[in-house]
Amino acid sequence: MIKILFTLSLIVGLSGNGFSQHGYIVSGKIRGLNTEKVYLVSADQGAADTLASASVTSEGFVLTGNLPGGIRAVNLVLSGVDGQLPILLENMQYQVSVTQQGAIVEGEGPAAKLLKEFEGISRDYAAEQNCIQAELQAAGNTSDAQTQSFQLRADNAYKESVRRMHELLRTHADSYVSAYVIALGMAADDEATLRAKYELLTPAARATAPGKAIAAALDRYGELAVGGTAPDFTLSKPDGNTFALHGLPAKWKLVHFWASSNPASRQQNPELVRLYLQYRPKGFEIVSVSFDTDRAAWKNAVGLDGLIWTNGSDLKGPDASEPARLYLVGDLPAFFLLDAENRIVARDLSLSDLRAKLAELTKRKKK
Repeated sequence: MIKILFTLSLIVGLSGNGFSQHGYIVSGKIRGLNTEKVYLVSADQGAADTLASASVTSEGFVLTGNLPGGIRAVNLVLSGVDGQLPILLENMQYQVSVTQQGAIVEGEGPAAKLLKEFEGISRDYAAEQNCIQAELQAAGNTSDAQTQSFQLRADNAYKESVRRMHELLRTHADSYVSAYVIALGMAADDEATLRAKYELLTPAARATAPGKAIAAALDRYGELAVGGTAPDFTLSKPDGNTFALHGLPAKWKLVHFWASSNPASRQQNPELVRLYLQYRPKGFEIVSVSFDTDRAAWKNAVGLDGLIWTNGSDLKGPDASEPARLYLVGDLPAFFLLDAENRIVARDLSLSDLRAKLAELTKRKKK
């Protein structure tokens, strides 16, 4: 199978070819790649529906259709080729050129232009962060006052990016693009931040596929409240056997989300081992859920870090893992503490918070 990775950085939006009153037309040529068919597959947090498909000939390909809502995030997928080309599709004409070196899309409507405005906010914030980091490194040893000045500058840059983002969301509160942007970033948002963004959207934007995905995520936050039953899942262990979370008995059960490639996870694992050895005699168990994609790397890290409790993974990575979706995991590591009935006792804990909580619970249990 030929491998080629299409990313957003490969897309160049040029001046549009004009709007189609009857729907979209995506035509193009593919050079240097052996592919027989192309597909337009939805990519907007909803179901991965195939919107259109076409055979590839020496003359190229043509994909046509009509978007009832006028906008849809899609991926152009080539049979026999790894990777996909993202397009913010509108009812207009597009020209696509694909080679082994990458791809170019000609055609840009109002939705794509609005998306660029959102991306500009992120780029400006990232540029300021890089600037601050470079100046901090160049300064060498800094006084407390200088360090505080750099931190204040970073905080202000973040606040400004949030202000600009909310202003743009309010200005385009009924746009599919606004819902799409919120949905793309919701894994990094906590519940309060995500809800605040969602509440800026009008009913029309909330009714789109990404709008419904945001609503579903907010519903899952409600299901993950302290006192509620933790979602069950089934995963494979490193030896290939499977287990279900709810089937593992324990007085107190910690669901630990991590990845072998995540430095913060690896740094905290030794302290987690010490915590386990201290509280295991009191009925404490850990279930570590890895967001790895490489089985060998995962098994190696489990052994090196001494994770002697139950370990599981679906090896789908953080974006496709079912436990990640169920528990709305963003930053790693992440912890959920459950009781014997799989009710959530605490969540979003630091290790020091976890240690204090276990001390409190086990002491209370003795009384």
